[in-house]
Amino acid sequence: MALYLKYRPQTFSDLTGQTFIKTTLKAAISEDKTVWAYIFTWPRGTGKTSTARIFAKAINCENPQEWDPCGVCDTCIAFSNNSLIDIIEIDAASHTWVDNIREIIEKAQFQPTHTKYKIYIIDEVHMLSKWAFNALLKILEEPPEHIKFILATTDIHKVPDTILSRCQRYDFKNFSEEDLRERLSYIASEEGIEVDEASYHYIAESSEWAMRNAVSLFEQLITHKKISYEYIKETLWILTKQEQNDFLEKLLHKDSTALDDFEGYKNEGKNLKNFIKTITQLLQRNSIDELKKGKDISRNIDMLDILHAALQQSKHSFDESLTLKISLLKILNTVDYLWERHEEKIAGKIPLVVTNIDAKKEEKTPNNISNSADTIVEAAKDIFWNVNETTLPKTPSPKTHTSTGSWFDIEWLILEMKKKWAKAAASMSLRGSHVSLEWDILSVQTKTQIAEQTLKKTENQEFMFQAATEMWIPLSRIQILN
Repeated sequence: MALYLKYRPQTFSDLTGQTFIKTTLKAAISEDKTVWAYIFTWPRGTGKTSTARIFAKAINCENPQEWDPCGVCDTCIAFSNNSLIDIIEIDAASHTWVDNIREIIEKAQFQPTHTKYKIYIIDEVHMLSKWAFNALLKILEEPPEHIKFILATTDIHKVPDTILSRCQRYDFKNFSEEDLRERLSYIASEEGIEVDEASYHYIAESSEWAMRNAVSLFEQLITHKKISYEYIKETLWILTKQEQNDFLEKLLHKDSTALDDFEGYKNEGKNLKNFIKTITQLLQRNSIDELKKGKDISRNIDMLDILHAALQQSKHSFDESLTLKISLLKILNTVDYLWERHEEKIAGKIPLVVTNIDAKKEEKTPNNISNSADTIVEAAKDIFWNVNETTLPKTPSPKTHTSTGSWFDIEWLILEMKKKWAKAAASMSLRGSHVSLEWDILSVQTKTQIAEQTLKKTENQEFMFQAATEMWIPLSRIQILN
């Protein structure tokens, strides 16, 4: 049996962390003040389903011990053997339709067979369809006295407010490293496994503070009743602290050889996602230390934004390594003049204001077109200092250049996107939007929610990044507002 199942908590006392929730639920049982509907929420691996099972068992236990299920009465034994028909566990992911909920409503009318309450535990309840939620709402409004519902979800925002308002809500919290170490130490002691401190730290960080992940990884790493960090480094190709620091220094100093290192790690079979995650954690710690010393960490924050976004996008990417590599390219490609000007304490914003293409345009004549082109060159010189004019962005055609004299024109961006990617939806979403550039952050104020949703798509933001890069506009982030 897998260690996670073998050591799954059976009582409130066995649960790691979640002290407030355990205390509150036990008090409700002791005072006979349990309500008809509960909802447990927070990310995976925080003990929601385990708590729901323990709570359901404790409510119906024939001989509770300090309001913990005794584990030896007929009800507890039947529940442990999965033969208790009065406590029903349902996976909403496979019971999403309204007919599934109607079946629950029909059966709920009957009294429990062996216990005081008939309890339904619905896991991942956010997966229910709209019509299924409507059916569930009906029984939550007028529940039979012998029925209780315990709902669990990792995406609370997908649960309708009408459902939430009829449930007593409990927000679980992520486990700390100390919580995870305590539970893993207990398992190690029971199984006779020797574990060093560095291994505990590695498992806690790699598990993303989820107990199920931590116990599963713990079991994977056991070799001859021992877990050694040296062995972990050798088998999982984990970089040393020095290698991590060296790589981060290269990113901070825009050393392009960081890309060669990244490719080398990829060819060696190292876990690239864990590597980037480790670099992100290291940068975060360094940033906090620098902030405490009164240093400016603006650049670090931009890098953290880029790396964090890449880690999120990699979950849904067909090529994880490419997504992570693009994030490194963005960091290495960011122009330094922004930070240089900040360090020199040059006040004010860079005057790159994007015009609304729907604004009234003045009539073009050969003279004012020429003057506009001169203004563009002067604006570019002001930003890029001694850059040769031959390397400046090409002046947009009279048809696309507005009367403001700004060298970054929204219509030019739209035309570039249409020409290169034929992304009509993204192009139309930009039309009528107010776009501005402050330092290296592009802000797009859309007029409609549809435009906002379209421009927030990763693929469309990548197109905008690429178009901006070709126009010599250095970006670290795009903000889509409505």
